[in-house]
Amino acid sequence: MTGPTADDLDKDQLDQLHAATTKASEACLELKKLCALILAPVGTVVASFGDKKPGPSLFVAGLLVIIGFWIADSFSYYYQRKLRGLMIPIWHRRADRCGVPHSLVPSSGKVKPWRAAFNASMAYYLILALLFVVAAWAYVVGWLDG
Repeated sequence: MTGPTADDLDKDQLDQLHAATTKASEACLELKKLCALILAPVGTVVASFGDKKPGPSLFVAGLLVIIGFWIADSFSYYYQRKLRGLMIPIWHRRADRCGVPHSLVPSSGKVKPWRAAFNASMAYYLILALLFVVAAWAYVVGWLDG
């Protein structure tokens, strides 16, 4: 009876890393949904402390919620990309053993924290923040008097 082969061990490790990467990806999506869900109650609570009209605190609170979720999502994205990066050398080992060209192995550039915070998947937070900034500007110029 023989033990597991190097391919078996690499496959097990890839499966575990893939599962962790999938969980991190799901966390990113859940953070986006939770951000949208939290914005309405935060606005209601902040407005209830005032005269039930929009005010600077409403816009500041909204922006703080968006920025907080943006940072949390950036961390999730960063670690998701790091996990993917850990998979690359394993795929290269397997490709070398099987005689498969490395061009068939997925490539993943190194992710830096700045890139994790500002990428296409974070456009959601940028759009939300811009909407809040535009609403705050409209309030300042008197278009949202309440």
